[in-house]
Amino acid sequence: MIVFINVIYAQEKSQLEIINANYTYLDQSKYPDIRRLVGDVSFMHGGAIMNCDSAWHYFKENRFEAYSNIHINKGDSIHLYGEKLDYNGSIHKAIVQRNIVLKDRDMQLKTEELHYFLKTNIASYYSGAIITNKENVLKSLKGDYLSSSKTLVFKSDVTLDNPEYLIECDTLHYNTESEIAFFHGTTTITSDSNFIYCEDGWYNTLTDKSEFSSNAYLWSDNQKLSGDILFYDRKNGYGKALNNIAIEDTANDYTIYGHKAEYFEKLDSSIITIEPLLVADFDDDTLYLHSDTIIANLDSLQHQQIKAFTGAKFYSKNLQGKCQVLFYFMRDSTIQMYNEPILWSDNYQLSSEHIILEIKNNAIDKMNLLQNAFIISEDSLDLYNQIKGRNMMGFFKRNELHKINVNGNGQAVYVIKDEEDKISGINTVSCSQMNIYVDKKEIHRISFQKQPNATIYPIEELPQKWNRLEGFKERYSERIIDKEDIWD
Repeated sequence: MIVFINVIYAQEKSQLEIINANYTYLDQSKYPDIRRLVGDVSFMHGGAIMNCDSAWHYFKENRFEAYSNIHINKGDSIHLYGEKLDYNGSIHKAIVQRNIVLKDRDMQLKTEELHYFLKTNIASYYSGAIITNKENVLKSLKGDYLSSSKTLVFKSDVTLDNPEYLIECDTLHYNTESEIAFFHGTTTITSDSNFIYCEDGWYNTLTDKSEFSSNAYLWSDNQKLSGDILFYDRKNGYGKALNNIAIEDTANDYTIYGHKAEYFEKLDSSIITIEPLLVADFDDDTLYLHSDTIIANLDSLQHQQIKAFTGAKFYSKNLQGKCQVLFYFMRDSTIQMYNEPILWSDNYQLSSEHIILEIKNNAIDKMNLLQNAFIISEDSLDLYNQIKGRNMMGFFKRNELHKINVNGNGQAVYVIKDEEDKISGINTVSCSQMNIYVDKKEIHRISFQKQPNATIYPIEELPQKWNRLEGFKERYSERIIDKEDIWD
């Protein structure tokens, strides 16, 4: 009867099996139910072989304490080393202490205390560990190693140090076979070329491809790229951002928004193709620019530039415009407009074949209208003040137009008013070069560099050729009244 109970008890508890011990000491009177094992001691339990120099075997409790040269081997891959071992066979748990090294085919873990659950093949530490996997060195305060899935779960003060970058986060899951790291919570990735922040994502340390989300952004030089989802290929220097993206340039005071951006790190170039919007700060004004595609890159002299293609429209309080192609060059602070460019400032409509805006001290300073320059402003009774010439240069004060120089084939027609603001006549002028001064948003006076041909007509006698100069085209209906109009 006693033998039968002992057999059932042994089966239920899965008794430890002693494979070897050079010396065995047993003193029932002094140490009941305890064996002292010395020299090349080996135990077997749950498919694992456990070796040590000496051990106390508590056979009734189905556990043992082992000392010096601890080595646990389970299968062909797991090897665990240490200086002290407390093993409980009833729960298949080993607690290893001092100078611990856990190895498998792909990684090595070092710590000072490790809890290893043989049945589930999970090793846990609670006071810090260093893990080496090829080029990657991982550290954390707490963690688990799930050997069956080759997965490390790190918690608290986690770092992954690679020769090319450093990952720091709260929680990280790392697979030693695929070498993919999954991170959760506040995460930063620092390298010589950029800085990445996110609160969720993954990084393939083998291919250097990654994905980031939850408040994710990438800093490179003076630019910050953010979006709902970021993809990054470090080897090829390629990034992509999707949904609610923003590219902030702190050096040049602009931000580009949109819903898709591609980043080419080696060229320092970004392309925004879904609902792109450039917002640039100018003194006490803000410029809003939209087009089908916006490109931000470096020119040949490594200066930043913006290119807006196909249907560019922009709005600011004091200046609005549209064209098919627009370039914003940071090297000389100029905005260049091509393909049917047109501007509106105060009451003026300004057009030419090529327009250049010069920016100084974060404000519009000069404006060049090149080839077939034409300025009109609507007055009253279907009358328009008109200035025409080969080229014109406009000068701004506090973002308001105050002077216009006309160079070549100059013509001007404008309304003259008396002190009571009533129309007293229409002045018509032909002169190759003239300077026009604007005060309170109206033509104040004109000076001539060469002999002018000028005539003042009563309003009812104004010849048709002066009513509308050749090339006149009124486009006030296209004017961008509000920043929301740039989307139309």
